[in-house]
Amino acid sequence: KTVPQLIMGLKIRRSELNIDLILGSNIDLLYKLKNMEVDAILVSLDDSINDPDCEQIALFSDDIFLATPADSKFAQRSEVDLAEVRDETFITLTQGFATHQDGVRVFKQAGFEPKVAMQVNDIFTLLSMVSSGVGYALLPGRIAAVYENRVKLIPLQEKYRLQQHIGVVFLKAKERDPNLLALLAECRMYANRQAGF
Repeated sequence: KTVPQLIMGLKIRRSELNIDLILGSNIDLLYKLKNMEVDAILVSLDDSINDPDCEQIALFSDDIFLATPADSKFAQRSEVDLAEVRDETFITLTQGFATHQDGVRVFKQAGFEPKVAMQVNDIFTLLSMVSSGVGYALLPGRIAAVYENRVKLIPLQEKYRLQQHIGVVFLKAKERDPNLLALLAECRMYANRQAGF
């Protein structure tokens, strides 16, 4: 829901602007930003994004959940202890994605390394694999609406809870660009709405 809202607001501010969306990992997108192939990136604001040439605006925070097929034995749970799924098969995103790194962190905290059936390069393929029963995944709550009838997101027990902080990142050297200024204004308005201001 975030990207469409930002684009609609940006188009109101600068109707002539052409907007291209590119899907990629944090690492790939940061590389494109630093090489001026893109003007801004919308990513998880993790350690890989701390760069002296960049500025960031936080937009919202998102919890990590256990994603299960709708007919899974865990699907009706109000929360899950990760120790219960240590023998299950998992699908993950490839390295470079913030969600991959968060999964590594959570599994380490739970004291086991998951059995990974496959790694994929985009979240839509991952969701399709989970919905088809190929395996479980750790995913952020923002994807809930994508496959809501076929994938259930189960909260992790408190001791495993982890949040992603999502924001826009841009180069300090380009912060006076009128198109980027319009995007940043829209992002600040969005962040204020999310915070209830």
